[in-house]
Amino acid sequence: MPITRCHYLFLLMAILSHVIASGVQAQTKSNFEGFFSDFSVGYRNSNTSTSSSLTLNGTVIPSTLSTGQLSNSISVFSAGYNFAIAPSYILGIGANISPASGQAQPVQAQALNQTISLTGIKPLYNYGFFLTPGFEIGDGLAYLKLGTQTQVNNSNTSPNFYGYLFGLGYKQKIFQSIYLFGEADYAVFSAQTSVKTVSTSGHSINASVTTKPQGNRFLLGLGYQF
Repeated sequence: MPITRCHYLFLLMAILSHVIASGVQAQTKSNFEGFFSDFSVGYRNSNTSTSSSLTLNGTVIPSTLSTGQLSNSISVFSAGYNFAIAPSYILGIGANISPASGQAQPVQAQALNQTISLTGIKPLYNYGFFLTPGFEIGDGLAYLKLGTQTQVNNSNTSPNFYGYLFGLGYKQKIFQSIYLFGEADYAVFSAQTSVKTVSTSGHSINASVTTKPQGNRFLLGLGYQF
């Protein structure tokens, strides 16, 4: 009889262990682990600081600069992989690319009592790499975004801009592997200087234009978690 009771005790412990292990596994299973890809559209609020220095025959001439804004609409493609590093905690790694409008930023300088048109930057596309530490809330995921960002420009208008991206977002599963998400980002780039020679009224003016873009973007999108 003691042996039989011992067998029952071991059997009960095995059943309880299996139930507990199954429960823990169910709790630690993430809805957002694995590969993902998404597409978003939104609004970009650019704040490009631009300064210039105009010289004629080696002498700096007084001037004022005015710049126009580029398109504020934006679309972003992203893809990456999420790792479940602890129950409810996710660490994602990925890349994004965003096509630009392809239009050059209008730049005009007032000097020598006339308006001088300069060639502004002409962005072609943006791309970047990022980390997204996040925390699961039910069928949703709140996350931070930290990464690098590069703005590729037409080589005839300006060197490329290199900078950093900081963001905050939330994903919500809506049907099986499909999720909706919203994201707010801030990007800041290092300044770049381009030198141009402009001919006006029989004079050759050397224009040095320094540009530093920065700004926010607000995105809404749809994604798929593989």
